[in-house]
Amino acid sequence: MRTRPVAPTAGGPGWANLGMDIVSVTRVRRLLTLYGEDFFRRMLTPGELADCRTSARLDVLGLCGRIAAKEAAFKTLRVRAVFLPWLDIVVRRSEGGWPLVELRGPAAAMAAESGIAEVTVTISHDVDYAVAVATPVLEPGPPETPAHPVPPAQPVPPAQPARPGPAGTPTAPRTPRRDTMSDGLQFMKNWLLARHEELDDIAPDLDLIENRLIDSLSFVEFVFLLEQHSGRSIQMETLEVDEIRTFAAIETHFFTAEAVQA
Repeated sequence: MRTRPVAPTAGGPGWANLGMDIVSVTRVRRLLTLYGEDFFRRMLTPGELADCRTSARLDVLGLCGRIAAKEAAFKTLRVRAVFLPWLDIVVRRSEGGWPLVELRGPAAAMAAESGIAEVTVTISHDVDYAVAVATPVLEPGPPETPAHPVPPAQPVPPAQPARPGPAGTPTAPRTPRRDTMSDGLQFMKNWLLARHEELDDIAPDLDLIENRLIDSLSFVEFVFLLEQHSGRSIQMETLEVDEIRTFAAIETHFFTAEAVQA
């Protein structure tokens, strides 16, 4: 799916998209305890993991700092309808000790389309949290030109009401609601409900992304569990947003007979 940046054209005076993120140490420690180091190989490159390693173990604060830095760097790109490309935003430690960001593949392409040459980032740690702030370094832009006036929009005629059918019912087809779901899909729904105690249920067509039921970090765990319970191998680099936007979409792409055979 091709995405378009939602940032203004680079090069204007004072233009910059800052990115910031905060990551809980408790949350990352829980993931490390539950799934081990292999889980984080979906998010961090071998070099990044090496930077986080001490003589005894992985440093959880180091993991949190790099996760926060990737998220902050991604926010400077201002793109929509795309997941954070974890392995294409690389945060390494410089010889001086400060973090350096390298954009690769799709992340580099998004930056170029937004007029961003590179991204700088700073990381701060505390006992319970790591925070990162990222700033884009902009490509030189062309001189600003006066904007052309936009012609007024033409009025849109009001929509015509739907014609009733023979028995007085609308002629538009209705989508039948499924009252049952597979055990795997039910597990995914229960997992998400457990993280959002304010919800009693999740409708099949509820947008999980727009309603912030899945953020960047829980997305990785969500995909990890979806892979286990659907029996399908999932590549996050090629996963389309619309495939997991709603539970109806998840059922179609991962829990139907056709999806299992794919």
